[in-house]
Formats: sequence, structure tokens, C-alpha cells
Amino acid sequence: MKIPALIFLLLIILIIFAADLDAIPPVVRDLYRFPGGDLLGHFVLYGLLAYLLARAFPRPLRLGRFSIPIIVLPLLALIALEEFSQSFFVARTASLSDLAFSFLGVSVGTWLAQQRQRAIKTPPAV
Repeated sequence: MKIPALIFLLLIILIIFAADLDAIPPVVRDLYRFPGGDLLGHFVLYGLLAYLLARAFPRPLRLGRFSIPIIVLPLLALIALEEFSQSFFVARTASLSDLAFSFLGVSVGTWLAQQRQRAIKTPPAV
């Protein structure tokens, strides 16, 4: 599970660099060129990344009754840093709504990974 997570992380990094350089191919831009498409892209891409990372690196951080995979914390920090950094690129626009949908995607992806992990650990009822 680690290899797919790291490959997808690399893909996200390449997308970010391409966007910073205003070099995203038109065919990729067309995938999310509809109202809310950018927000959906943030939600899906970061949600999938969080799912893969949480499944690959499930070590939990316990917060009272709750626990989250530790890997999610640096992911959230990097997403926030990347969104903030967009204000320094001519071709990019920093956006709180992008950040919110990215965080929402991470939350849902992490929750799904935890549910999957529990399902694997819980023997089926007979």
C-alpha cells in the first residue's frame, strides 16, 4: 500500500508544479472546467491522497476518544502551506474555499481509511 500512496503523492506534487508554472495541459484543465470543478478536484485528489496515506501509514495519534493517522497532520500542514504559497505565483490564486474543500477531502479520505482498517481487523460475524 505504501508504493501507490507515494506514487499518488508524486502525482499531486507534479500537478502543483505544473499549476505553479501555468503548464497544466488543456485536456487536464477540461476535466474540472465546470462550476465547482476546482473545488471537487481539491476534495477528490486530497481525499484520495489521504485515504492512500492513512492506509499505508496507519500509526495513530490518540486524541482522547479519537485517533487519526499521524501522517494526516503533516499532510494538512503541507496543503495549507501550498494554498498560501499560491499568493506568490502569478498563475495561481490562494483561496479559503480551496483550502476548505482540500481539508474536507482529507477528513473524508481519512475516515474511509479508518473504516476500511476496522473492517479488516474485525472478523466477520457468523
